[in-house]
Amino acid sequence: MNKKTRFSQGKTKQKRLIRAMKIFLLFAFLTVGSCFASETYSQEASFSINYNNKTVKEVINEIENSSEFIFFYLDKSIDLNRKVSINVENKKIDTILDQLFSGTENNYSISDRQIIISKKEAPVNTETNQKDTRTISGTIRDNMGPVTGANILVKGTTNGTITDLDGKFTLENVPANAILQVSYIGYLPQEIEINNRTLFNIVLEEDNQALDEVVVVGYGTVRKADLAGSVSVLDSKSFKDQPIKQVSDALQGRVSGVQVQNSGVPGGTVKIRVRGSGSINRSNDPLYVIDGIVRESGLTGLNPEDIQSMQILKDASSTAIYGSRGANGVVLITTKTGKANTRQVMFDAQIGVGTVAKRYDTLNPYEFATLYNTYRANTFSSDQLSAFQNGTAGTDWQDEIYKTGITQDYKLTFSGGSDKIQYLVSGNYVGQEGVVIENSNKRYQARANITSQVLDWLHVTADVNASHNVRKSGDFNAGKSNIINVAMNYSPVLGILNENGTYTRDPYSALTQNNPVGILREQVGETLNDIVNARIDLKFDILPGLTFTTSNGVDYNDQKGYSFSTKKVTNSNNGMGNSDAYRMTLQTTNNLTYQNKWGDHALTATAVYEATQSEYRYMTLNGSGLLTESVGWWNVNMASSRTSDNSYSKWALMSGVGRVMYNYKDRYMLTGTIRADGSSKFFDDKWGWFPSIAAAWSLSNEDFMENQNIFQDLKIRASYGLIGSQAINPYATLGLMSKAMYAFGGASQYTGYWVGTTVATPNLSWETTHQLDLGVDFSVLNHRLNISFDYFDKKTKDGLLQRSIPNYDGGGSYWVNAAEVSNRGIDFSINATIFDTPDFSWSSTFNGTYLKNEVKDLGGLDFVSGISPAAGMIPTDGVTRVEVGQPIGAFYGYEWIGLEEIYNDKGEFVAARDAFVDQNKDGIIDSKDRTFIGKANPDFTLGWNNSLRWKNWDLNMFFTGSFGADRLNLVRFTGTAMTGDFAFITLREYLNNNYDVKGVSARYPSVSVTGNDYQSASASTKFLESANYFRLDNLSLSYNLPKKVAKFADLRFTFSCQNLFTITSYKGMDPAGISFVDPNNGSVDVNDGIDLGAYPLTRSYTFGVRLNF
Repeated sequence: MNKKTRFSQGKTKQKRLIRAMKIFLLFAFLTVGSCFASETYSQEASFSINYNNKTVKEVINEIENSSEFIFFYLDKSIDLNRKVSINVENKKIDTILDQLFSGTENNYSISDRQIIISKKEAPVNTETNQKDTRTISGTIRDNMGPVTGANILVKGTTNGTITDLDGKFTLENVPANAILQVSYIGYLPQEIEINNRTLFNIVLEEDNQALDEVVVVGYGTVRKADLAGSVSVLDSKSFKDQPIKQVSDALQGRVSGVQVQNSGVPGGTVKIRVRGSGSINRSNDPLYVIDGIVRESGLTGLNPEDIQSMQILKDASSTAIYGSRGANGVVLITTKTGKANTRQVMFDAQIGVGTVAKRYDTLNPYEFATLYNTYRANTFSSDQLSAFQNGTAGTDWQDEIYKTGITQDYKLTFSGGSDKIQYLVSGNYVGQEGVVIENSNKRYQARANITSQVLDWLHVTADVNASHNVRKSGDFNAGKSNIINVAMNYSPVLGILNENGTYTRDPYSALTQNNPVGILREQVGETLNDIVNARIDLKFDILPGLTFTTSNGVDYNDQKGYSFSTKKVTNSNNGMGNSDAYRMTLQTTNNLTYQNKWGDHALTATAVYEATQSEYRYMTLNGSGLLTESVGWWNVNMASSRTSDNSYSKWALMSGVGRVMYNYKDRYMLTGTIRADGSSKFFDDKWGWFPSIAAAWSLSNEDFMENQNIFQDLKIRASYGLIGSQAINPYATLGLMSKAMYAFGGASQYTGYWVGTTVATPNLSWETTHQLDLGVDFSVLNHRLNISFDYFDKKTKDGLLQRSIPNYDGGGSYWVNAAEVSNRGIDFSINATIFDTPDFSWSSTFNGTYLKNEVKDLGGLDFVSGISPAAGMIPTDGVTRVEVGQPIGAFYGYEWIGLEEIYNDKGEFVAARDAFVDQNKDGIIDSKDRTFIGKANPDFTLGWNNSLRWKNWDLNMFFTGSFGADRLNLVRFTGTAMTGDFAFITLREYLNNNYDVKGVSARYPSVSVTGNDYQSASASTKFLESANYFRLDNLSLSYNLPKKVAKFADLRFTFSCQNLFTITSYKGMDPAGISFVDPNNGSVDVNDGIDLGAYPLTRSYTFGVRLNF
């Protein structure tokens, strides 16, 4: 058989599918005013073909696979199995189509890259119908709004047009008995009878077979219909009207299997989990890949407007291709590019105001002073009490530290280009003033992207993204100095300033804590973060179906931190600090992909070589005893004493990847992947191998499913694979030493000796996760209800676990492969089109995840303790514990049973104290009576999005929920307890629920109680609360004003409300809010679920306007 094909302007099917995903690109290829205008792709492309005895379908498939043409069929009678022979040399597409359909009853029409095949109609009798013509007009839209660039053609003629930017069209000389043919790439073509009408409102429906959502799967793309793994897709339309300031916010509640926890602080720590946590001591963060380049700096510095789509790879089949970096899931982000033959200018402005949604109910000055006098008589005089009562003295510290926060968000995008080169330039400024004074985040971001078809066989993409972030923030971590907790506990009888200009200190409640207003006004630090990401891609079309792509990128992150303390607040020594952390990561990825289809068989094979190198440098400089405070943190020479430190690390990763995707008859799909990683972080066992396999069965394409109309797109999936983790420090397997200082009898310290900090572990190897996934996808009600369901079972084995060496044996720590953790559950998504009419539509998306996390093995250790966030107030071994049979982040404490009246041997009442369950029945309450009392992570999370449209109005309602998690509310503990650094009552709930008022049924002991075990109470069920909630996360209303009315641009006005209401029993400010024990280790989950002053939930109102010129 002789087969020879050459396309002078050929494109791979992969490229065509990517463009098909971006439906809106079509109008860039259509000339305004005519769907058959000159200088289009169809008139420029030329072909050389030599086919003998091939079916029409095979010829069409070859044209589609190797060019940008897409065929549509308007009549089922077209014989695609007819055998043809075609021999042409350097001819246009119409010459080939003439030969292909010569002597048949078929006709074709070409609209740039669209070819519509239809049945020939009898010629119109012009003498009869010439007089009975009219001008028709109308609007074409889909469920998201007007469709630009849709084709309208009078059937059997060449009389046609396309819709404008408002989705409107006008067509003259249309016979009364004509039929309109309406088509648009990615949508089902329609035929509409005129029937003497002149006005049309046409709604297009997506053609799942023509478009069939393209999914980015790592080192390539695949049709969702061909996908055998578990991948969730989130495009920018899902959050277009919501005031998203950082990319991570877009993931919360919108993707099944993904949980997002945000500290709430402007520009603060964000924690993302994909199908649970598998590592105990190390990071559980997913891998972030932006346009093929791994981003060590996470999602910081990205403009949400630049994002085209996000794909979250969840199962082993999808993530194994990233090997040792994919154990925690992978977030793939595809950014926008310019469009050919059109210039677009977009400006978006949003201004919002935010307030604290919920406050603690604290004692006013009079209540505090009166209660304190019962504790220590005559502390406050009657004159003072009168001043407190009439409001002339005292301070509401919440009023002082909270304010109305203003947020500004401005985005500007320019894009355009020709057939050969396209460009996109964007900029973004975000200014967030938090609801806590002196807390803010500013982001300045710019991006430039250029894509060019330099030669017929060479495509080049260059992209650079740069951001400058300035963040000012107080301490919102889980510790005694947390600014919210300090303010909640500061005595309300105090003023803010002393007469000498210093800030007051608290002798009544927050004994060792500094003034919260003084801390925020005078001592808030500043963090500057500069991030630059750049890449260049070269794609070579070697042969039809064979491409080679080399991508080379850099991820640069430089973070500078500044701190300052003043005697005005500390009443002791002052000081300053500077730090600079620099990281540079280089990556080169070389991808050879072969894609072909013959008969019923389709094959895509990918081979990748990748190398990554990362370098980290850190330097810090601190000074105390400043001679003058006027220089702040800028002149360390003014410090009486100085300390400095620096560090350096470097690691490299070399990888080889192979993947084969096979498809038979669009019914049976098989994907096999193997990746080998060599890491410099390990000593002896540097190489890890990570295979996976996935299979899918598309039942809807089986012959036995043809005569049923219940299910559409029914597909069953199964996958299994191994993925790894190398999440240890670059030199963790080496034996490291640190210096110890000694004074040698004098005041000056010198290096006295060296001590070990880590023990060499040359046999340490990869942490490996085994994952099984079983899934099913299907649609019912003619695609109006789409359902995807997955069961997953993740087992992390050989988990990296850090062990400590006792000080009597030299001290230090070392790593072992010992832990085993299981994550099992289900995740699902339901997409429903409830109503869909030209004037009104309502679509709804519901997703949920049920997850059970369990530690299976600790390599012989009895348990791993969490960190104590407030030493002296709560148990020194923390309030969380990891133990076999329990989830990561389980609370370990006492079961509180209420107050117990204590009597002495004479039967005299002594006190009513907190009582706890005696677990071991030994008559003594001690650490042996602690047990597991709750867990930080939820069993079930959900997201529910509703989009309604009525004419030019759009309404969006987005709900989120979480069930099964607990929070240890230590703010309530410190505000109602009398111990440690916070030594008196400040929360009003104590007044009417203490022993002096309610007796033994009260929640709190008397203010005069003695001998109460407050420390045990802090780590007990008394302050462990359910964190279940259901929240209206966003409500937005938008109005579209078309350019035809506005005259200069398409306008979209949006009013949005965030966090309108929350249904919860949690007594704190936010059931979803947490205080990270260490902001640099938000990725470690052992210490989750502690609320020691979580940033307050913000209710915001945002007005925005979007202009498309």
